[in-house]
Amino acid sequence: MRNLFLAIFLAVSIVAFAQEKPQPPIPLELMFGNNRVAATMSVNKSIAGKWRYNNITSLAADYKNTRTETELVVVNSFVYQFHRNFGASGGLQYHFLKGLVPNVAFHASYADPTWLLVFTPYLNFLPERNSETVAIAEYKPLLNDNLRLYTRAMALYNHNITLGAHDRSFYYFRLGLTFGRKYTLGAAANFDYYGPNRAHKDNFGGFFKVDI
Repeated sequence: MRNLFLAIFLAVSIVAFAQEKPQPPIPLELMFGNNRVAATMSVNKSIAGKWRYNNITSLAADYKNTRTETELVVVNSFVYQFHRNFGASGGLQYHFLKGLVPNVAFHASYADPTWLLVFTPYLNFLPERNSETVAIAEYKPLLNDNLRLYTRAMALYNHNITLGAHDRSFYYFRLGLTFGRKYTLGAAANFDYYGPNRAHKDNFGGFFKVDI
């Protein structure tokens, strides 16, 4: 588990150091559940004109740091933002079981201080062809000058086109409060499903998120 947190720290440090102009904050979330600990980090960095770099890193491990229960997925994409709300990308994913997975994607999003809506379908090419769709909805109404309600629902569905079967899906929910526009604390629930038989792992607990 120590390696998990070290990897997150190094990734955040490298990205933060590399920034040459003001960029969107980097959300880093830690979830401590009844079955395992999970961490996610996302980077959305403008690099040139309409081009931006997007990274999503997701890690999970049980409290005994069992090798077979440890997961790491890193998605790297170069996005061409041809419209304020729409973009297209090509990239490379690292998956703890599949290795390197090249992909293309379409990005649709809407954001204001209260709402965030994201819809991203991917097409993964190796080691088998997969269609993967991610959807995110956040509702963050202002309660007073220094406090917001924070709600988040995130879903993923990955279908193995080659085998014609379910490959991976999850449904994640968050409910909490954001203090001072930077720190968020609350309750969390993760529902994960794996393989054609949809073997599932549930995880309930609390989460802490900081915008770096």
